[in-house]
Amino acid sequence: MSLDESPTRFFRLYGELIRPARRQGVTVIVLVLLSALFEGAALAALIPLLSSDPRFDLGSIHLAGDELRRLSLVGLFVVGLAAAIVKYFAESRALRFLGRTEARLRRTVTEQYVSMNWTDFVSMRLGDINSATLLSASQIAIGAHFFLRAIASTLAAVLLASLSFVTAPLLSTVTVAFGTLVFVGYRVGSRRALRHSRELTSRAEDIGVAVHDVFSNLKFFQSTGNIQATTEQTSDAYERYADTWYRSQRYSPLMRMWFESGAVLAIVAILGLALWRDGIVSPRVVTFLAIFSRAVPRVTLAQEWTQLARVNLPWYEAWRERAAIATAGRRVRRTGRRITDLGTIAARSVSFSYPSTDRAALDGVSWTLPHGGFLAVVGTSGSGKTTMLDLVTGLLETTDGSVEVNGEPLDTIDLDEWQARIGLVMQTNPMLHTSIADNVRWTQPELDPERLRASLAAAGALDFVDALPLGVDTIVGEAGAKLSGGQVQRLALARALYRDPLLLVLDEPTSALDQRSEQEVISSIERLRGSVTIIVSTHRLALVRAADEILVMEQGVVIERGTWDGLIAQRGEFSQMVASGAGSDTGGA
Repeated sequence: MSLDESPTRFFRLYGELIRPARRQGVTVIVLVLLSALFEGAALAALIPLLSSDPRFDLGSIHLAGDELRRLSLVGLFVVGLAAAIVKYFAESRALRFLGRTEARLRRTVTEQYVSMNWTDFVSMRLGDINSATLLSASQIAIGAHFFLRAIASTLAAVLLASLSFVTAPLLSTVTVAFGTLVFVGYRVGSRRALRHSRELTSRAEDIGVAVHDVFSNLKFFQSTGNIQATTEQTSDAYERYADTWYRSQRYSPLMRMWFESGAVLAIVAILGLALWRDGIVSPRVVTFLAIFSRAVPRVTLAQEWTQLARVNLPWYEAWRERAAIATAGRRVRRTGRRITDLGTIAARSVSFSYPSTDRAALDGVSWTLPHGGFLAVVGTSGSGKTTMLDLVTGLLETTDGSVEVNGEPLDTIDLDEWQARIGLVMQTNPMLHTSIADNVRWTQPELDPERLRASLAAAGALDFVDALPLGVDTIVGEAGAKLSGGQVQRLALARALYRDPLLLVLDEPTSALDQRSEQEVISSIERLRGSVTIIVSTHRLALVRAADEILVMEQGVVIERGTWDGLIAQRGEFSQMVASGAGSDTGGA
């Protein structure tokens, strides 16, 4: 059933959306109603001012003539000023509601995505994630804002209409007729606009994906001379969005014209009825028209804002669907014993299969690493090296067997605590567009200058950092663009060490480096041997010479194991890899 056919669903979804901020929403509605009440009271004060012989009697209170006029004038000023002030606070609160709703939606969906199981997360499109956190959250918050304002404006219009009934009951039947006209026009325009708004949501998502694809691969496009083709591709997405946006929005001014024309007819009918009945336009009729003229814009705004709320509602529907997917794939937070020191870490007949695949990524892998030990896992791409590391860090959970820390299965240990004590260096490491100091202490609450310099020194990065004009305050650029590949990797190693890790995990840390940069990183890692437990996966063999044990993997199975010299002596697969110079210059064997 469409939203147009189900007002209940429309109100239910927006009620669900604004429920966390219902106190703010109620405050906005109350302030709008209070402003309308003051405004209506100010207009009612016009009756004594326009009457030739004004009188007011209420019990023992009797006012007439100039005395009543003076009191009405004062009342008009005081209550009219109060209406303006209260209206300002209502507008201010409504804007605050919009901003906080947008922030809440972004915070919620970000938390949901970052908490997903890794295997579920990698099936998501990053363009959709960008859309959900940026564009969708903004559009949804705007829709909630319009919904709240529409409710407030409708109630204000009802309040003013009630005052008009008190002022001129017979003429108020025209108000009812005008309301019917508004409702019919709204239904026609809303049904058509909603159809286009759903299409608009899809068009916006296409833009998010297209823009992400372009800028995440810009180096390739510039290097291959594809800038024009790339621009045309994104321009097509922009044009489709612009056309759909126009078609979804054009009904608002059309319906506004319809309502304003109807209001003119209503005013003419009111004046004609007054002249036909009394022969004059009395002060009560003038006051009624004044109140009516203030109610009509609110009805028009209520219609327009309701329409805009409907146009933005499909964004919330799409957002809810993505949030449901993220929630379904949410990683279960494991609690258990906290790890304060690391004795041994081991894999016991570990097997793992990725969803929707028949072949096991790991099959029966076992090894034991004592405190301060250095384990290297080598093999070609697809051999299972990175999967093994992901199981050790708790990013993945074993299909069979277990990873054990100090003799206890990893699934019985507090996962957050365990991961907080792991220093991770990957092939490509995140670098923020900020200073070296902030990048090294990333995720740590405060900067410890002594700890910073010790980490940089241990990672072999202190000399080049001190040589920079601004030292640790140097901005590294987007993704570390102002630094060399080797410098970025040493900063990543310093970041890992700044955490005071129990375990250092290195996943292809030198695969993208030239020989000189690779050797600099290797020297830094070798200096750490014995002071921290190290696990490294690589196909660059120069890195593993110092390892206490080397596992040679092929298609998820360990086919050889031993030290560098022992494996060379076996003259097996590893020996052939070294002889062929696989991955990098090994320095001879």
